[in-house]
Amino acid sequence: MGFIFPYWVKVINVEFINDNVVLLKIEKPFRFEFELGQVVDMSINKEGYDLSVSSFTIANTPAEEHLEFIIKIYPRKGLTEAISRLQTNDVVQISSPWNSYAYKGKGTFIAAGAGITAFLPIFKTIKSKGVDLKQGHSLIYADKSKTDVLYYKNLKGMFNNKLSVILSRAKSKNLSYGKVDGNYLSNIICSTEQYFYICGPKKFEKDIKSHLVTIGVKRSKIQTGYKI
Repeated sequence: MGFIFPYWVKVINVEFINDNVVLLKIEKPFRFEFELGQVVDMSINKEGYDLSVSSFTIANTPAEEHLEFIIKIYPRKGLTEAISRLQTNDVVQISSPWNSYAYKGKGTFIAAGAGITAFLPIFKTIKSKGVDLKQGHSLIYADKSKTDVLYYKNLKGMFNNKLSVILSRAKSKNLSYGKVDGNYLSNIICSTEQYFYICGPKKFEKDIKSHLVTIGVKRSKIQTGYKI
């Protein structure tokens, strides 16, 4: 027996934005309302995938007339690989939106890999209100190599010198190399009296939260995607 989804909607387009990440655009269901940073559970209406369900952050804003998801494709046969092969008018199944991140105010965003997708609609909405992201916001973005970093030019334009990219597997000119640990955060973070938003694999979120608490950040100032 599979999962029961309230919304069945058609695919508008699937576009590769790098070697292993796609931008999935689907129709927005009638009277479907969501808030920035919310997530839906998704499956596809194809034989063999009735038990394949994953959660994805809605990557665009509520004002738009469709839904967007930025999805990392894993090489093994599974849901994300099947999503990468969807065609226009194929059908996906989604749940009602549920809370993941809520923007509470200025602070530091810390993302690993495709975790950046949870923050993109927040950045877009802040900009739409005429707020300069460089004033009071910063972004730490960890990934394996520069080619894995999503929307680098756009993020650089938004954050300028408040963008810190750190790579773990391949060095690149003008970018840091290593991992986001306590020492790195101590050198980057100027104040613990701000909000911190963390998104990435569960271990990454857990480790970063622990490092932040160690350097004096209050737990109430930290948001993570996983409940840790």
